[in-house]
Amino acid sequence: MSTLIVYGDRLSIQVTREFKQLINISIAAGKFILIHPHYELIREAMRLEMLEDGFLEDFEVHNWQYEVGEMITFEFEEVLFFYALLDLSCRIFLCEIGDDLKNMAIESGETDDEEFIRVRSFYLVQAEKFIEQIRNTYQQNADFKELQGKVEQLNSLA
Repeated sequence: MSTLIVYGDRLSIQVTREFKQLINISIAAGKFILIHPHYELIREAMRLEMLEDGFLEDFEVHNWQYEVGEMITFEFEEVLFFYALLDLSCRIFLCEIGDDLKNMAIESGETDDEEFIRVRSFYLVQAEKFIEQIRNTYQQNADFKELQGKVEQLNSLA
Protein backbone atom coordinates (compact mmCIF):
# COMPACT_ATOMS: atom_id res chain seq x y z
CA MET A 1 0.00 0.00 0.00
CA SER A 2 1.24 3.46 -0.85
CA THR A 3 2.27 5.94 1.79
CA LEU A 4 -0.43 8.29 3.05
CA ILE A 5 0.30 12.00 2.87
CA VAL A 6 -1.70 14.10 5.32
CA TYR A 7 -1.94 17.86 5.10
CA GLY A 8 -4.56 19.74 6.99
CA ASP A 9 -7.85 17.90 6.75
CA ARG A 10 -6.88 16.12 3.53
CA LEU A 11 -5.24 12.81 2.80
CA SER A 12 -3.45 11.97 -0.44
CA ILE A 13 -2.30 8.61 -1.72
CA GLN A 14 -0.76 7.49 -4.98
CA VAL A 15 -3.21 5.41 -6.98
CA THR A 16 -1.92 1.92 -7.67
CA ARG A 17 -3.62 -0.94 -9.45
CA GLU A 18 -4.25 -2.56 -6.06
CA PHE A 19 -5.69 0.62 -4.60
CA LYS A 20 -8.07 0.97 -7.58
CA GLN A 21 -9.19 -2.62 -7.02
CA LEU A 22 -9.71 -1.90 -3.31
CA ILE A 23 -11.85 1.11 -4.19
CA ASN A 24 -13.87 -0.76 -6.83
CA ILE A 25 -14.61 -3.73 -4.58
CA SER A 26 -15.51 -1.36 -1.73
CA ILE A 27 -17.96 0.52 -3.94
CA ALA A 28 -19.54 -2.73 -5.15
CA ALA A 29 -19.84 -3.93 -1.54
CA GLY A 30 -21.32 -0.56 -0.58
CA LYS A 31 -23.99 -0.91 -3.25
CA PHE A 32 -24.80 -4.39 -1.96
CA ILE A 33 -25.02 -3.03 1.59
CA LEU A 34 -27.41 -0.26 0.64
CA ILE A 35 -29.86 -2.55 -1.15
CA HIS A 36 -29.86 -5.27 1.51
CA PRO A 37 -30.92 -3.57 4.75
CA HIS A 38 -32.67 -6.71 6.01
CA TYR A 39 -29.45 -8.11 7.51
CA GLU A 40 -29.02 -7.24 11.18
CA LEU A 41 -25.41 -6.08 10.73
CA ILE A 42 -26.37 -3.72 7.91
CA ARG A 43 -29.41 -2.42 9.79
CA GLU A 44 -27.25 -1.63 12.80
CA ALA A 45 -24.59 0.11 10.68
CA MET A 46 -27.34 2.22 9.11
CA ARG A 47 -28.85 2.98 12.50
CA LEU A 48 -25.42 4.16 13.63
CA GLU A 49 -25.24 6.31 10.48
CA MET A 50 -21.94 4.78 9.42
CA LEU A 51 -22.76 5.01 5.71
CA GLU A 52 -24.68 7.70 3.89
CA ASP A 53 -26.48 6.54 0.76
CA GLY A 54 -25.75 9.67 -1.28
CA PHE A 55 -22.10 9.71 -0.29
CA LEU A 56 -21.39 6.38 -2.01
CA GLU A 57 -22.20 7.77 -5.45
CA ASP A 58 -20.08 10.88 -4.85
CA PHE A 59 -17.23 8.69 -3.62
CA GLU A 60 -17.50 6.52 -6.73
CA VAL A 61 -17.45 9.51 -9.09
CA HIS A 62 -14.50 11.07 -7.27
CA ASN A 63 -12.46 7.88 -7.53
CA TRP A 64 -13.21 7.26 -11.21
CA GLN A 65 -11.36 10.46 -12.07
CA TYR A 66 -7.94 9.06 -11.13
CA GLU A 67 -5.68 6.68 -12.99
CA VAL A 68 -2.82 4.51 -11.78
CA GLY A 69 0.18 6.66 -10.94
CA GLU A 70 -1.80 9.78 -10.09
CA MET A 71 -2.25 11.19 -6.60
CA ILE A 72 -5.79 11.13 -5.26
CA THR A 73 -6.79 13.45 -2.45
CA PHE A 74 -9.61 12.78 -0.03
CA GLU A 75 -11.30 15.30 2.21
CA PHE A 76 -11.45 14.09 5.83
CA GLU A 77 -15.19 13.35 5.46
CA GLU A 78 -14.34 10.97 2.59
CA VAL A 79 -11.64 9.30 4.67
CA LEU A 80 -14.19 8.58 7.41
CA PHE A 81 -16.68 7.28 4.85
CA PHE A 82 -14.08 5.05 3.20
CA TYR A 83 -12.91 3.71 6.56
CA ALA A 84 -16.48 2.84 7.56
CA LEU A 85 -17.11 1.28 4.14
CA LEU A 86 -13.96 -0.84 4.41
CA ASP A 87 -14.80 -1.99 7.91
CA LEU A 88 -18.36 -2.92 7.05
CA SER A 89 -17.38 -4.58 3.77
CA CYS A 90 -14.80 -6.74 5.54
CA ARG A 91 -17.38 -7.76 8.13
CA ILE A 92 -19.79 -8.73 5.37
CA PHE A 93 -17.20 -10.83 3.56
CA LEU A 94 -16.49 -12.70 6.80
CA CYS A 95 -20.03 -13.70 7.80
CA GLU A 96 -23.15 -15.30 6.36
CA ILE A 97 -23.91 -12.13 4.41
CA GLY A 98 -20.74 -12.78 2.41
CA ASP A 99 -21.99 -16.29 1.67
CA ASP A 100 -25.23 -14.81 0.32
CA LEU A 101 -23.27 -12.24 -1.71
CA LYS A 102 -21.11 -15.03 -3.15
CA ASN A 103 -24.14 -17.12 -4.09
CA MET A 104 -25.85 -14.12 -5.75
CA ALA A 105 -22.70 -13.27 -7.71
CA ILE A 106 -22.25 -16.86 -8.88
CA GLU A 107 -25.95 -17.26 -9.78
CA SER A 108 -25.88 -14.04 -11.80
CA GLY A 109 -22.83 -15.25 -13.72
CA GLU A 110 -20.64 -12.37 -12.52
CA THR A 111 -18.05 -14.74 -11.07
CA ASP A 112 -17.36 -18.32 -10.09
CA ASP A 113 -16.49 -19.79 -6.71
CA GLU A 114 -12.74 -19.70 -7.24
CA GLU A 115 -12.67 -16.11 -8.51
CA PHE A 116 -14.91 -14.90 -5.68
CA ILE A 117 -12.59 -16.45 -3.10
CA ARG A 118 -9.54 -14.90 -4.81
CA VAL A 119 -11.12 -11.44 -4.92
CA ARG A 120 -12.35 -11.68 -1.33
CA SER A 121 -8.91 -12.75 -0.09
CA PHE A 122 -7.22 -9.91 -1.97
CA TYR A 123 -9.75 -7.44 -0.61
CA LEU A 124 -9.41 -8.51 3.00
CA VAL A 125 -5.60 -8.26 2.92
CA GLN A 126 -5.57 -4.85 1.19
CA ALA A 127 -8.39 -3.48 3.35
CA GLU A 128 -6.61 -4.57 6.54
CA LYS A 129 -3.46 -2.68 5.49
CA PHE A 130 -5.36 0.48 4.59
CA ILE A 131 -7.55 0.36 7.71
CA GLU A 132 -4.41 0.08 9.83
CA GLN A 133 -2.81 3.07 8.07
CA ILE A 134 -5.94 5.18 8.59
CA ARG A 135 -6.23 4.11 12.22
CA ASN A 136 -2.59 5.01 12.89
CA THR A 137 -2.93 8.34 11.10
CA TYR A 138 -6.14 9.54 12.73
CA GLN A 139 -6.25 7.77 16.11
CA GLN A 140 -6.15 11.08 17.99
CA ASN A 141 -8.84 12.78 15.90
CA ALA A 142 -12.17 13.26 17.75
CA ASP A 143 -14.34 12.49 14.70
CA PHE A 144 -12.33 9.36 13.99
CA LYS A 145 -12.68 8.30 17.63
CA GLU A 146 -16.46 8.71 17.31
CA LEU A 147 -16.44 6.45 14.23
CA GLN A 148 -14.31 3.93 16.11
CA GLY A 149 -16.96 3.92 18.84
CA LYS A 150 -19.56 2.96 16.24
CA VAL A 151 -17.26 0.20 14.96
CA GLU A 152 -17.01 -1.11 18.52
CA GLN A 153 -20.81 -1.12 18.79
CA LEU A 154 -20.91 -3.33 15.67
CA ASN A 155 -18.47 -5.67 17.39
CA SER A 156 -21.16 -6.41 19.96
CA LEU A 157 -23.20 -8.10 17.20
CA ALA A 158 -20.47 -10.65 16.53
